[in-house]
Amino acid sequence: MILNPRNRPKSILSISFAATCFILLLSCPTQAAPDETYGRVTNVIDGDTFELEIEKDDPRVEGRTERVRLADVDSPDMKTGEGPAARDFTYSILQDKKVYLDIDDLSASGRDAEGRLVCVACLAGAYGQPLAAPNFNRMLVDSGHARLDNSTDNEFDPQYWWDEGSYDLPGGALEDVGRDIKEELLPQIEESAENALDRAARDMWQWFKAQMGL
Repeated sequence: MILNPRNRPKSILSISFAATCFILLLSCPTQAAPDETYGRVTNVIDGDTFELEIEKDDPRVEGRTERVRLADVDSPDMKTGEGPAARDFTYSILQDKKVYLDIDDLSASGRDAEGRLVCVACLAGAYGQPLAAPNFNRMLVDSGHARLDNSTDNEFDPQYWWDEGSYDLPGGALEDVGRDIKEELLPQIEESAENALDRAARDMWQWFKAQMGL
């Protein structure tokens, strides 16, 4: 959804990044269901694990608060030197925010061996709608706070998060994607960076501005 169509952004995403986002947006209805459940993040355990207070029921949801494990990514353990920074990055973006989940359909009840929901997470836009691209799993890897760890035990295929190539994009599509991300996703992240006092929030905001070409 474009919030202010009359306000053209001053700078546009790089072609490769924008094309990736557009492809993800096109593939989302057939490859993923980003709104199977949603809720508000109440606690961040580490870079790839957080707790969500559920606001939309799903048959696989067992309690009002669920622990979520991000699919196909792996953040450093909290006992390592990089672990706290990864946790702070996730905290800066997700804490107290509305998050949509696409729950794994292959594992039993969508859970791993530790009972956590295995999901791809999407942030919410200005009107509360899911922003399918870029999903938070990809953002975590792009930021350097997680590595890609593609598991064949779940339904997800991370190649769709980055898949690039030769595509015939409709006229204005790249500008529309850039405008959607800048007007909906970036203000949310900037707010997190302003409200959080830790260094990770500021570093995250600078990284995201660089990604957007701002």
